[in-house]
Amino acid sequence: MPAPSHNPPEDGGFKYNPPHGGPADTHITQWIQEQANALLTDDLRGVQRIPFERAHRASTTHRHDYMNAYIGDLAHVVDVELLRSAHIKLGVDPLGGAGVHYWGIISDRYKLPLVVVNEAVDPTFRFMTLDWDGKIRMDCSSPYAIQRLIRLKDRFDVAWACDTDHDRHGIVSGSCGLLNPNHFLAVAISPPSSTLAPRAACTPGHP
Repeated sequence: MPAPSHNPPEDGGFKYNPPHGGPADTHITQWIQEQANALLTDDLRGVQRIPFERAHRASTTHRHDYMNAYIGDLAHVVDVELLRSAHIKLGVDPLGGAGVHYWGIISDRYKLPLVVVNEAVDPTFRFMTLDWDGKIRMDCSSPYAIQRLIRLKDRFDVAWACDTDHDRHGIVSGSCGLLNPNHFLAVAISPPSSTLAPRAACTPGHP
């Protein structure tokens, strides 16, 4: 069950996470796959449908402001005052994904020096540069897939891209280019006086 995530658009699908929040075991995904295939074989006759407007008016349907709840809570886990006072230029490319409408509000609400460099939403993701194998893939850690962001490294001190479901990210620095995703946390916790950690975190061969 591939999720849109960082896969090519034609491989998009649904991802199921059990109540514990981790990945589903093989026997669970196998059961879901068998049920889905059985429904497809039966021309979806077993799938119950409801018009959107009726579902919207149903007593079981309730609105929840996920955006403001999430953005409002950021100040409890991120030192936004430090970001404001650091005088660094920040850029983000949501790659047309789940957070595309969040970043601008985050920037405005907390008055951060953050620029959203790409607000495009396109289910074909044709704005992406092709990955190493010539396919469209929203792999934000790939130097091929996020060429557009890497080219902006001289415009920002730090920039990043997120895959479409926003659980992965690639980080680009002005001094280094694309950071190795396994190394950037070491850079984040390195002492300010250290000059070796950022260089060590650069991915060899990345633009």
